[in-house]
Amino acid sequence: MIADRRKFSTVSLAVLAMACATSAHAQTGGNQRLRVTPYLGVDQVVTAPLKGDGDVLTYTNVTAGVTAEVQSRRVEATIDVQYNHSFSWNDQIPDQDVLSGILTTRVNLARGLTLNAGGLATRVHTDGLSGGPVFNGDSYVSQVYAGYVGPSYTTQLGDFTLNGSYQLGYSRVDDSVGSNVTGGQPNGTFADSWSHNLMGSVGFAPGTVLPIGLTASAGYSREDASQLDQRFEDKWGRLDATLPVSHTVALLGGIGYEDIEISQRSPLLDDNGTPVIRGGRYVTDKSSPRALLYNFDDIIWDAGVLWRPNHRTSLQARVGQRYGGWTYQGSFTWQGRDSNFALMVFDGIDSFGRMMLGDVAALSGNNLNVVRNPFSGDLTGCAFSSTGGGQCFNDALSGITGANFRYRGVAAQYALTRGPWGYGLGAGYSQRKFITPQGEMVLVRGSTDKNWYGNASVTYRFSDSDSLDTVAYLNYFDASGGRPDVTNYGIFTSYYKGLGRNLSASASIGVDGTKADDFESMINAMGQVGLRYSF
Repeated sequence: MIADRRKFSTVSLAVLAMACATSAHAQTGGNQRLRVTPYLGVDQVVTAPLKGDGDVLTYTNVTAGVTAEVQSRRVEATIDVQYNHSFSWNDQIPDQDVLSGILTTRVNLARGLTLNAGGLATRVHTDGLSGGPVFNGDSYVSQVYAGYVGPSYTTQLGDFTLNGSYQLGYSRVDDSVGSNVTGGQPNGTFADSWSHNLMGSVGFAPGTVLPIGLTASAGYSREDASQLDQRFEDKWGRLDATLPVSHTVALLGGIGYEDIEISQRSPLLDDNGTPVIRGGRYVTDKSSPRALLYNFDDIIWDAGVLWRPNHRTSLQARVGQRYGGWTYQGSFTWQGRDSNFALMVFDGIDSFGRMMLGDVAALSGNNLNVVRNPFSGDLTGCAFSSTGGGQCFNDALSGITGANFRYRGVAAQYALTRGPWGYGLGAGYSQRKFITPQGEMVLVRGSTDKNWYGNASVTYRFSDSDSLDTVAYLNYFDASGGRPDVTNYGIFTSYYKGLGRNLSASASIGVDGTKADDFESMINAMGQVGLRYSF
C-alpha cells in the first residue's frame, strides 16, 4: 500500500525492535507464526572507478542484526534491523557506523483498540547528489531516523461506526555537514521534528439509516521542527457522502472547512546582515517574533467516483477545491492471490518529517521483502509485499529540506510472489513547491524541485537457504535554487549460499553511476564476498 501523504533516534529504534522480539518469544498460541533470527556477519567490499576520478577502495564490514516476523491473534510485527561497522584498509576513508532497518508492529490491546508503531533508519546524501545510494567513502552523508507510535479505536454503535486515532511521531537527520555544502540545500537542511496527528469520525453506510451514506470527521495535525522553530498546524472538519448508483459504482462528495498555518522565526544575522549557518543549518534568532509563512483558511470540497467491482479491486478519483485552487487525487488498488498493485495520485501540504512518518506508517503486515544494498548494508529504495503494505522511501529521501512545500505527484508499486520467484517494482514522480518567506536568503516562494524514480527487484530461491537477488534503480532529481540536477542509476546481483544449518555465504557484484550538472560522470564497479552466522 502507498502512504497517504498527510505523516527515532538510534536508541528508540533498537528498543522497539527488542521489545517486539521479546513479545514474539512470549507468544505461544497454536495459530501463531513466529520467526526471530539474530545474526552476525563479516564481508569484504571493493569499489573501483570505471569512469571519473577516484581510487580503488577496500573495506571490511562487520554486522549484527535481527530479522523477525510475528503473527498471532494479538500481535503482528515485522522487524529488519542491522548495525554495520566498516573498517577502512587505508586513510582515504574513515571507519563508519551505520544503523539501518524497518519496524512495523500492530498490537490488539482489546476489542476495537489497537496500538500501532513503526520506525525506519537509513542513510542519504547531503552533498546535492540526491537520490543515489550511499557507499563508504562518500562525503557529507546523513543518517535518517523516523518513528511513530499511537492507538486507534473503532467500534459499532447500532448502525453507526465510530473511529478515532492518535499518532505521535519523531523524525531526525544526523549528518556530517560542517558548513554550507556546495550543491547542497541552500535553505538549511532538516534537523528534527515532533508531530502529532489526531483524527476522529462517525457515520453510517449507505442503505442503513438512509439510502445515502454519511460520515462526519475532524482532525488536528501539528509539527514542531527545530529548524528556525518552524511550526505547522492543520485543523479541519468535513462531511462526506456516498451514493451508490449500481452494485459496483458509487458517487462521492464532501464539504468542510480547513485552517492551515505555517510559521517560523527569523535566522540570526551576523554583522554583515547574512544569516548565520552552523552545521549546514540556520541558527534561530530566539528573540525574533514568529512570522506567518502560510495561512489557508477556507471552505474545502471535492467530488468523485468509487468503483469496486469485487473485494480485490478498488478505484477512487476525486477533484475539488483546496489550498486556494484545484486539487486532484485518486487511487487504484488490486490484490491478487499472490500479487499486489497500488497506484496513487496525491496532492497536499507536506514536509520531510511528515513525509517520512507517512511512509513508515504505510508499511503493514508480514511478507515484506526488505532488500539491502550488499556493499553498504543500507536499505534500498523500496520494501515490497505481495500481500499489500509495501512502500518506497527514495522519493521522500531525495532533496531533504527544512521547508514545508506543496507536494503533488503519482506513485505506483507492484509485487508478485510465485513459486521460487519474487518480483517488485516501484516508480513515481513528485513535485515540491516550497513555502518560504519572500526576500530571505533561502529558497524563494514558488521554487520547485522535481523527482522521478524507479526501483525493481527480482529474487529466485533455489532452496530455503540458497537464492539469487537482482536489484536495479534509477533516479532523476531536477533541483531548484542553483543546485545541480542529478541522475543516478545502478544494478547489482547477489548470490546467497547456505553452508550449514546456521552459516551462509554471499557474493555480490554491481555498477553504480552518477551524473550531476557541470560535474564529470562517475561510474563505479563494486564487489563483495561475506559470511553470516544466524543464531
